[in-house]
Amino acid sequence: MSGPHRLPETAPARFGSAVDRTEPIGFRLDGRPRTGLYGDTLASALLASGRAVFGRSPLLGRPRGLTALGFDDAVAWAAAEGEHDLRPADELLLSEGATFRTSPGLVTRSPLAFGARAALGPESRLPSLGRRLFERVSRQAALPIPTTRELAPRMAARFESCDVLVIGAGLAGLAAAQAARSAGLHVRVAEASHRAGGLADLYDGRIDGLSPGAWVAHAAGDLSDGGALWLGTRAIHVDRSGSVQLIERVRGQHGLLRVAAQLVVVASGWRERPLPFADNDRPGVLLATTARALLRRHAVAPGGRVVVATTGDEGYRTAVDLKEAGVEVEMILDARDDPQGPAVDVAKAAGVSMSFASVATGVETDKSGERLKAVRAANRDGFGARTLFADALVVSGGLAARSELGEACDRVIVAASGFNARDALAGGAAAGAEAARRLEVGLAAAPPLAEIPADEPDGGLDLYMSGLDPQAARTAFVDFGADVTVADVAEAAALGVDGPEVLARWLGLGGGPDGGAAGAGLPQAAFGRIHGDAPSSAGAVQGPRWTLAALAAAASVDPY
Repeated sequence: MSGPHRLPETAPARFGSAVDRTEPIGFRLDGRPRTGLYGDTLASALLASGRAVFGRSPLLGRPRGLTALGFDDAVAWAAAEGEHDLRPADELLLSEGATFRTSPGLVTRSPLAFGARAALGPESRLPSLGRRLFERVSRQAALPIPTTRELAPRMAARFESCDVLVIGAGLAGLAAAQAARSAGLHVRVAEASHRAGGLADLYDGRIDGLSPGAWVAHAAGDLSDGGALWLGTRAIHVDRSGSVQLIERVRGQHGLLRVAAQLVVVASGWRERPLPFADNDRPGVLLATTARALLRRHAVAPGGRVVVATTGDEGYRTAVDLKEAGVEVEMILDARDDPQGPAVDVAKAAGVSMSFASVATGVETDKSGERLKAVRAANRDGFGARTLFADALVVSGGLAARSELGEACDRVIVAASGFNARDALAGGAAAGAEAARRLEVGLAAAPPLAEIPADEPDGGLDLYMSGLDPQAARTAFVDFGADVTVADVAEAAALGVDGPEVLARWLGLGGGPDGGAAGAGLPQAAFGRIHGDAPSSAGAVQGPRWTLAALAAAASVDPY
C-alpha cells in the first residue's frame, strides 16, 4: 500500500489495472516528497495518500478536492517540471523523481478570496443589495486564472491533411474510425487524454467477444501502428469548412496542429453531471465515474465509508464496485421513485442498502471544511431527514453530451453516442459509415457487436432542483471554476437576465480552467427551471481556449 486510501493487495485483481504494486515511485509536489506507484497519476497518488484538498476556489477561497476526470475538473491542475502550462492532475503520469507544482492561484487564499468570502459567503451579514453589488464587481474582474511569471516559449506549429478527422478516441470515436477506415478512407483520430478508450474500462460486458478495455486496446493499437492516433491532442476549434485547430504536446510543451479534413467526425461523448445541494463543492464529494476510475485503474478508494447519491444507474455501478473492493457503502440515495433494471438488481444482490425517492441535502465537515464527516439526506418531499456518517460522497446527476465543439453541418458529423457504451458504439459506427457515404467510397464494415446492458432512464436534475430552499441554494454550486451557485442564477434571473448566453456573461460562467465543464450544464438547468423552460445547452461549456501563443502559431502555419 502507498497510503490510507489505497486498496489492500487482497482486493480483487480487477482493481488497480493501471498500477504496479511492486514498483513504488518517489516524486515531489511543491517541493515536498511524495510516494505513489508506477502507473499512478498525480491525482490518484495524492488521493491514495489521504490528501483531500487540491486547491481553493478562485472567488470565495473554499477548499476543493478532485471531482471529475481530466479536463472536466475545475481545481486539480498542476504542471510538471520544465512545463509552463497547467494540466489536469489526472493527466499527469508519475515517473521516478518527477517534480510537479500546483498553481499559486489555486492553493493560497488571496485577499480577494477573503473579502469575497466575507461578503458573499453563507455567513455574510451584508444586505442583499450590498452582496449583489460586491458580487457584480467581483465577477466583472478577471478571475485569478493560474499563470506563470515566465513567458512561455514560442509554440511550434504544423499542418496535416486527411480524408476524415475523428475527434475523440472513446468507444464512439474508435468505432467511427474503424468504419471509415474499412471503407478505404485516410483517417486520423485526435484524443485530448493521454489514454484512448474514454471510460470504456469502467464498464462490464463484451464487444466483439472482448471486454471493453481489451477491445479498446486492440482498436487503438491498430490506429497507433499506422500513426493515425494522436494522444494528448486537444481540439480547440472546428470550422464549418472542415479545418480543425488542435493543441498537441511536443516534447513537454504545447504545439499547434492545423488539420484540413474533407470531413470531421466529432465523437467527444458525454460528461457526468454533479448534483445541486448545499455544499456540493466540499472535498470528498466526487462523481461516480471518477470514483470508479480510481478504483479500477489505481486501486484507490474515495474514502473508508461512502454514501452514493444518484439519479440514474451510474451510481449503482460505482456502489457495487466499492462493495466488491471492500469499501463500506453506507447507502445509495436514489432520487427516482421506483428504479428498476440490471444495475439496480446487481446492487441488491450485492447487499447494498438503498433508499428510493431520497436525496442528499448537504454535507457536514470538520471545522476547516476540508474533511467530510457526514451526509445529510431526506425524502424528496422534505420529510424523513437523517444523517449518514461517511467520509466520502459519490454523486451522479446523469449524463450530458459534450457540445462545445459545435454542431453538425455539411463538413462536420456529430456522432450520436447515446448515454451508454452500447449506444456509443452504434452511434460512432453510424458516423463513420455516414462519412464513407458522403465521400462516395466503399461500404463501411458492420458495427462492433456489443453485449452490454442498456441503462434505465435517468431521473433528471429537477428531482434535486425542485427541493432546494433559498439557504441551500447559496452553497449549491453550478459552476465550480467560477464560484457560481443556484442562488446566483436566481438573482440574475430576478434582475432581468433573460437568456443563457446573457447569463453566462453576467455571472462569468466558464471562467475557470475547466471552461465550465465541471458543472456540465447545471447553470442552464437552474435557469431553465426558474423560467419554466427546458434547460438549454447554449453557452453551457466554453471549452478549450485560444491563447496568444496558439493564435500566433496559427498565423504562422502555411498549409501550402
